[in-house]
Amino acid sequence: MELKDAILERKSIRGYLDKPVPKEVLEDVLRLGTRAVSALNSQPWEFIVLTGDIMKKIGADNADCYVTGVPEDISDPPLDGIYRRRMIDIAKQLFAEMDIARENTEKREWWTQRGFRFFDAPAVILVMTDDSLEDAPTNFDLGAVVQNITLAAMEYGLGTCVEQQAVNYLRGIRKYLDIPEGKRFVVGIAIGYEDPDFPANRVVSQRADLADNTTWYGFE
Repeated sequence: MELKDAILERKSIRGYLDKPVPKEVLEDVLRLGTRAVSALNSQPWEFIVLTGDIMKKIGADNADCYVTGVPEDISDPPLDGIYRRRMIDIAKQLFAEMDIARENTEKREWWTQRGFRFFDAPAVILVMTDDSLEDAPTNFDLGAVVQNITLAAMEYGLGTCVEQQAVNYLRGIRKYLDIPEGKRFVVGIAIGYEDPDFPANRVVSQRADLADNTTWYGFE
């Protein structure tokens, strides 16, 4: 696949086939991912890759935390303005494809719980870093490595969905995994083979025109 095609065709996949992803394929995807740009070559990324029963247990614990009202361990401030409108736009597209009406609270709850279960993907990559590192340059590098991973996955016919929901709750992660002290979880990447019949997979988020966010100087 040409790089340009991968960039243009990449989208978030929220429905997966019940087909395991071989470990060696995930290793190749991560190796390609870690060729990302990195400030001062610090390479601040660390990964935990989950599949099978342990992944299902953590996903179930995440969903239980949500249902029972456990406070989130990680959460971002609410969006406002144009940023919130973009978030709402993509949510409307997803709910329309999934035939989830605004008043259907039961189905909305089902949809949210799927996110906490990594969208029932066959594998998930949890991305973390060291607490000793400064947020700004570290988060830049982590964004770069995550982007590389999502593009590299396409080379192997895999879809991905980058989701903070994967690490909003840490109770299950700490319960089932041996996590060293001083590590900060950042995001999760659900990964697997796309289910072509899953309605939400038809959604492609739009991007603002360059005229809305780019200023040019010195060009005629």
